[in-house]
Amino acid sequence: MSDSTAVSPEPTLPDVRKVGFGAPIKWLKLGWADLWRQPMASLFYGVAIAVTGAVILTVTASLPFLFAAAITGFMLVAPILTAGVYELSRRYLANEPVSLVDSMLAWNRNLSGLVGCGFLSIMAGTVWQVISAVIISLFYTGRPLGPLKMMIEVLINPQHYLMFFIYMGAGGLLAALVFIFSVVSIPMLVDRPCGVRCALITSLNAVGENPLPLALWAVIIMLLTSLGLGTALLGLIIVMPWLGHASFHAYKDLVA
Repeated sequence: MSDSTAVSPEPTLPDVRKVGFGAPIKWLKLGWADLWRQPMASLFYGVAIAVTGAVILTVTASLPFLFAAAITGFMLVAPILTAGVYELSRRYLANEPVSLVDSMLAWNRNLSGLVGCGFLSIMAGTVWQVISAVIISLFYTGRPLGPLKMMIEVLINPQHYLMFFIYMGAGGLLAALVFIFSVVSIPMLVDRPCGVRCALITSLNAVGENPLPLALWAVIIMLLTSLGLGTALLGLIIVMPWLGHASFHAYKDLVA
């Protein structure tokens, strides 16, 4: 007797393509062009991210254990805030009507997937806050200082170098993991009706197929983001939507 129970097949993962080492430069050029197609729409997201970052840093300005972690934790969560930027680029490529309001509806395209990915991003940011506080409490032996003075003290005082390297190593490892699983997944969730698991595995596969180009892409993201942070967050107004547009083109280039 045959089993009459229907079993849905596992969703097929999309193929990933190999790209050249210089592909990130092409993504930046395409992202820059998208940024200025409707600058008011794109820059709206840059302003929103910069304001959000300013609020977070203001709240933690008197909390040495949270200030540095808030900066990096915010950048871990920021990519999910650019879903509207991905939607702008998606509409440009599809020749669909484009407006700021249209881009704000990006979450409707895959609400469960984007909410799930956003939850994972928030978890990553929270984990980093905890790890940061633990490292500082265990290894910082200097006198109590404000956040900025503590950061300077750690950088110039050799007795804190062990803490500095542990802190940077832990932060770098977490940032690398977040990059590996998000470089493709978030724009993919905006572009097609897939689940979080499918998007995360596809992102992992894309990095596995293109380790050098995506390592270069990670360095570019880090440098541009640092530039944005180093200009009292004002640079983020342009940097974040630019990287968002470029990231969507990266995804389209990497995923069949």
